[in-house]
Amino acid sequence: MSWFNRISPKKQPESISGRGISPRSGHEEGGAKPLSREQVLAIHGQVVDRVLQITGAGLGIEDNFSLRFDVMIYFISALLRHLHAAGRSHAATAQLLWDITFEGLEESLRDRGVTDIRMASRMRTLLQDATGRRNAYLAAWEQTERPEAIRVVMARNIFNGADATDPRIDALQAQLPAFVLAVLNPYVLLATTVENGAII
Repeated sequence: MSWFNRISPKKQPESISGRGISPRSGHEEGGAKPLSREQVLAIHGQVVDRVLQITGAGLGIEDNFSLRFDVMIYFISALLRHLHAAGRSHAATAQLLWDITFEGLEESLRDRGVTDIRMASRMRTLLQDATGRRNAYLAAWEQTERPEAIRVVMARNIFNGADATDPRIDALQAQLPAFVLAVLNPYVLLATTVENGAII
């Protein structure tokens, strides 16, 4: 069974910095509740499904834990970016999505036979790697005057240092706007204008 087919969240890892998120029905600061755990699990489940579709369809790279991890962090980073942009009221949901991602990773490692003795070290490494990748994606997306910046990061993180003009990057980027809108818009009001593959 694929490791992404089992998501059984248990523990929560370190927090993310500069986080922000909540449901469309919520109010800024004083009001309503963030998304429930079940709602965030549903969002995360859609990410898992999309990652499995992408890696299973073939990216010219072996479909293994490392590839799925890298593609997942790309999609999670995109969701965090738009949740943050939607306002401070969404902080708790952003944090929960990040936490659930690592709960699922821990469960998948246990399924693959990683023991408790080794688990802390493996999870620490995954968290460091994911945080670095997430920060690199978020910084690259901010460089609106350099649209190639995100391509460089994707080439390094997902495609093993391929050239930034690799057409597989175009294929992956093209999936992002519609996916983000479909996953988040039931809960969070996002901009719906798409330009050059990005939601603006």
